[in-house]
Amino acid sequence: MPSVRTVVRTLIAALLFAAPLLPVLEAPASAQAGNLVSRTDHPASHSLTVSIDSVSPDFATPGSQVTVRGTVTNATPSPITGLQIAMQTSPSRFTSRSEMDGYASSSASNSGYLPAAQVGTPYAVGGTLHSGSTLRWSVSFPASTAGYTQFGVYPLQAVVYDASSTQLATDRTLLPYWPGGGNPANPMSVAWIWPLVDEPHQRPCPQTLTNNGLARGLESSGRLGGLLSAGLRWAGKAKLTWAVDPALLSDARTMTAPYKVGGNAACTGTTVKPASKAAATWLYKLRTDAAGLPMFVTPYADVDASALAHAGLATDLKSAFTLGDQVAGSILQRPFGKNGAGTGDGGVPSVAWQAGGTADEDVLTSLANAGIDTTVLGGNEDPSVASAASTTTSGIGTTMRLLDADSGLTDLLGTSGARSSAGQRFATEQDFLAETAMIVAEAPFAQGRSAVIAPPRRWAPSAAEASALLSETTRVPWLRPATLASVASSPSGSRRLPGDQPSGAELSPAYMNSVRSLSSSLRMYQNLLSQPSQGTTALLESALAAAQSTAWRGSRKRSGKAVLGNLADFVRYSERKVQIITGKKFLLAGTSGDIAVSVRNGMSLPVQVRIQATVPGKGQLSIGGLGGAYTIDAGKTQTVKVPVHSTGIETTTVRLQLVTRDGRPLPWTRQPMTVQVTRYGRELIILIGAALGVLVLTAGTRWVRQWLNDTRPESQDDAESGGIG
Repeated sequence: MPSVRTVVRTLIAALLFAAPLLPVLEAPASAQAGNLVSRTDHPASHSLTVSIDSVSPDFATPGSQVTVRGTVTNATPSPITGLQIAMQTSPSRFTSRSEMDGYASSSASNSGYLPAAQVGTPYAVGGTLHSGSTLRWSVSFPASTAGYTQFGVYPLQAVVYDASSTQLATDRTLLPYWPGGGNPANPMSVAWIWPLVDEPHQRPCPQTLTNNGLARGLESSGRLGGLLSAGLRWAGKAKLTWAVDPALLSDARTMTAPYKVGGNAACTGTTVKPASKAAATWLYKLRTDAAGLPMFVTPYADVDASALAHAGLATDLKSAFTLGDQVAGSILQRPFGKNGAGTGDGGVPSVAWQAGGTADEDVLTSLANAGIDTTVLGGNEDPSVASAASTTTSGIGTTMRLLDADSGLTDLLGTSGARSSAGQRFATEQDFLAETAMIVAEAPFAQGRSAVIAPPRRWAPSAAEASALLSETTRVPWLRPATLASVASSPSGSRRLPGDQPSGAELSPAYMNSVRSLSSSLRMYQNLLSQPSQGTTALLESALAAAQSTAWRGSRKRSGKAVLGNLADFVRYSERKVQIITGKKFLLAGTSGDIAVSVRNGMSLPVQVRIQATVPGKGQLSIGGLGGAYTIDAGKTQTVKVPVHSTGIETTTVRLQLVTRDGRPLPWTRQPMTVQVTRYGRELIILIGAALGVLVLTAGTRWVRQWLNDTRPESQDDAESGGIG
């Protein structure tokens, strides 16, 4: 359910877009429109602006002296004199979050809830504020003079007047008030989810990342370095529960040794990078300093659980959870998953944190089948709901705990950024304080009130802002830090999730069709390999999970398609190195014979294949037994004999191809061969035998005759000769 803040912002954006199209409603140059982040009215360009950059203390008490500081900037082309900055507030508190958000998001010209009383002495700008100049100002007032009486949140507004008392600009903020004494409200238990999640960088090639974008983030001044530093500093007091993506751990581990970046389907053309000291330090701190702290891991690469469930790929989802538990357990040297107390106290051993905060019965059942028993969703902002926890029954009959993260706080924290200005950082921190106070003030004496604070999973605040937000959680009297496990242990009731209801934010059906096709191709590739090592299997599974990540939602879909394409190219390139080699024609000069077929494995891994030979139709040619699967070592060629038999004289086309050991055909190896049967073999042998017999008989006769002539007596010859004479 979208938060009130989100709805208000959308409406305001629509009005601002439509304003130029409606000249009759066009505001004058002095009209201003604010936003929740800075609350500075932004009139037409080249105008005067004012901003509130700090409020000290950030929540008021009866005896506090409130000091508000900020800047005023003259962006007009002319100098301005006689300026004054005054502070306004109201003795009436906001009665609901929607009313408070409406005030904060409205301009002075259309707000129905404006401060009514001036407090403190206005700040007078001495002299002239020249064009392009910025001046710092401050105004102080005793909280006792503002008329605050009840615990809650009150409006606070800075207004700039010129010498003629014309209002030139405004900026707004929110001021919580805690009256103290007695029991103004029951503190609310708040559980932080502290995210260490990034986009996956793993390629299917060993020690290779898609790019080097992670290197900067792991440095102490980077996004992930800052989150780790702030989290470790406040983990105990704020009772953080860490949410870690195992793919991030794996990528960081890859960077602790010389690694490669980029490359092609052949795993060449890469750029070699030296080992990263920042990655090694980051991993070491997380493994040692966070040891024993409450922690759960996402499925590997933070795959899109909703999209996988709706695409019928629940098996891939389960594999991602299993792989994630194994990788995180190995790197962080602590157990995760259903059989491991991954959260430190064992209260919530297996957690799924739903991207976008939505899930339906199909998703819940897929998560339950993967061994998950607790799911974090994005809850509504109903003040009547005391606990953030509830229970439901999955499609396989198991009990699932549901934790509703406050969607308004998630949206607010999403405005943080490492490059935010001081004013923007202050606005986020002050708004966070006001939002939490307003949640409690709507039902101040509710028993067992709890909330889950879940920033965006790839949150990017500065380390200072992250620390400031955690500090607020630990020191304000209306909040009480709690672990996620303790909140989950106190459900307020049971409920059912909607039926099949895909979220519009999840990876699209078209994208998931490509994922399904790739998943099938990868399974065939794995089946082609002969006894692949655990490392090889994990590398392929991690590369597939990287293509299924929530990182590719929305505007990042193009990057996800690139990851899909890279893996598909790798599989296709590798598979096609396995080929069948044989002639185009085979002459069978008898009833039986053997066709010599060679199988060449050009891959760097051994493969296991079987040869499949088929004869179309009902001819007289048949194929004999081909035996089982053949293991072909990497870079080797093996020759196999295919027996054939024929009962007649004919010419037949035999189709040869390779299949995996479980019978999956390898289409690129399909090759036809013409087998011509002559049946002249026996007759030819008889003719040759007869010819040889005649030759031997003739030669023998001549030899005998010659021998007889050579042995006739000489005297008989002479007598015969004399008698004639």
